[in-house]
Amino acid sequence: MCGIAGEVSFRGAPRVEDVVQLTQRVRHRGPDDSGTWRSPASECVLGHARLSIIDLSPLGHQPMVDPRSGNTISFNGEIYNYRELRKELEAVGEKFRSATDTEVILALYRRHGTECLWRLRGMFAFAIWDEQGKRLFLARDRVGKKPLNYAIAEEGLVFCSEIDPLSRHAKVSRDLDTEALELYLQLQYIPAPWTIYKTIRKLAPAHCAVFDQSGISIERYWDVDYSRKIKISEQEALDGL
Repeated sequence: MCGIAGEVSFRGAPRVEDVVQLTQRVRHRGPDDSGTWRSPASECVLGHARLSIIDLSPLGHQPMVDPRSGNTISFNGEIYNYRELRKELEAVGEKFRSATDTEVILALYRRHGTECLWRLRGMFAFAIWDEQGKRLFLARDRVGKKPLNYAIAEEGLVFCSEIDPLSRHAKVSRDLDTEALELYLQLQYIPAPWTIYKTIRKLAPAHCAVFDQSGISIERYWDVDYSRKIKISEQEALDGL
């Protein structure tokens, strides 16, 4: 696993030091490498703590920038079908510098925008700063294998793989969410999108979010499809079982 973190503000440049602290507090998730990146106009700072799995070379360093668009990603997870996707992209002229699945996501996003999620098969949580659109794109895998938490602060948005580091950010309130506490007492866990803090929310599984100057918009991009049924006899089902 890796750790991702970042902050976006259109009212005042985020402090790189704050994102460095977030990244250091999730360093146990990615002890092999770490990095911080700031957008050219300083609206966005991304951080990453890397556990090297695919392409162990420095070419897999994150946050990773797409040189053609200026888009930048901080990615946690693994894309199982990235080799197939890479071949498809190479067939239409894409060239890759690394052997990572991270770079494949960047190329897909440049070509398909948020609809790139339909092509991805795997476990993931990532943040992409869209340089041309001046927006942050957050996404989480279909079943929520990889965590992604965010907080809407007075000056913008802050996100992190884990809740505790996020709650320690200077701009994030630690006020208790009594509704979340009630859910915990009923269920023995706190379901998404709630957390124990009022201002911190989990991005739910199979959801993505876009944060720009107009605020945040969240949508579900996938759901279980029960419409396709296999028509077989009871005996065939028993044999299959």
